[in-house]
Amino acid sequence: MEKKTVVILGATGSIGSQALEVLKRLKDYELIGFSFHRNVKKAQAVLREFKVKAILVTGDIAFDTEDTIVCRSIEDFFEKLSPDITLIAVPGFAGLEMTLKAIENSKRVALANKESLVCGGFLIKKALERHGTELVPVDSEHSAIFQILDKNVRKVVLTASGGALRDWKLEDIEKARVEDVLKHPVWNMGKKITVDSATMVNKAFEILEAMELFELDFSSIDVKIHKEGLVHGMVYFKDGTVKMLISNPDMRIPIAYSLTYPERIIEFPPPNITNLNLLFEDPDPARYPSFFLVKKIYSSYAKRTAYNAADEEAVEAFLKGKIKFVHISRILEEVVESIEGEPKDLEDLKEIHEESKSMARKVIDCLSSTSS
Repeated sequence: MEKKTVVILGATGSIGSQALEVLKRLKDYELIGFSFHRNVKKAQAVLREFKVKAILVTGDIAFDTEDTIVCRSIEDFFEKLSPDITLIAVPGFAGLEMTLKAIENSKRVALANKESLVCGGFLIKKALERHGTELVPVDSEHSAIFQILDKNVRKVVLTASGGALRDWKLEDIEKARVEDVLKHPVWNMGKKITVDSATMVNKAFEILEAMELFELDFSSIDVKIHKEGLVHGMVYFKDGTVKMLISNPDMRIPIAYSLTYPERIIEFPPPNITNLNLLFEDPDPARYPSFFLVKKIYSSYAKRTAYNAADEEAVEAFLKGKIKFVHISRILEEVVESIEGEPKDLEDLKEIHEESKSMARKVIDCLSSTSS
């Protein structure tokens, strides 16, 4: 059997690193290229272990190697490679353009970048249709829905951990420090997505992502807090039955499935279902105001893009100690309210993205000056 070739965009991040672990266990899959931004030390370690044909360096840093082609643009990178599968593990708005290029140059795109569909879902769907590329989700929740979705659906449910502050008294959240917010109760993830879990912005992204992936109406998607982290998604059918996918909270499981679909090649330990106690709660608007903004933005790609851009700026400011945790929702709301119109192409989205980031920085400066 000829090996399937794989490219990982964002190989030095959390998802990319776990994907590399998965590939070590897949003897019929070969990594032929990867990208990284600034983590030279980790990139060199990956290069030593995987003898790839080409590397894409997206950061403004020096990086040279004798035996491997080093590219500085996504176009040049894909000119050198035509992979069977491209895994998109690049975070943020930057992942959108990479996803579009991957769709043009791959047979399958394994997507771990929410923002591609949040901001540019209409572009992604057009590109998939034009090039006949297969899209398989990597997020644990969307992987779950992907695996159990069928006809005659009444609604789907995405589960959420509730983040690090889920059990805090509401009056104490005002005092939450960066180190408090980064103590995720279930998953071990990067800092940005861990903060997004605490605000549940991450779950708002996932609602928008599910709308695009599965052609669902906003009203047919529900979210429940599920602290155990074992149920990753549920589908309600019209005949009153419910299917749910249960597994241990391990991102390597959906990563492996996105690469090997429809096969299940790698063995992972199953969850202990003895005395299984599954609890589901509705998110509290007072605790998660940023999440509930999704009701205002779901029908507008402009506002969705603004929401994402403002969140990128707000989370970075919070992690740097410039603003309080509770300021994040205020920044998102002010920026979203200011953006109107509808994007027609990638250039429009880029313009909205930059405009929204600029607005967010102004709000951040105002908040940081009044709170200092």
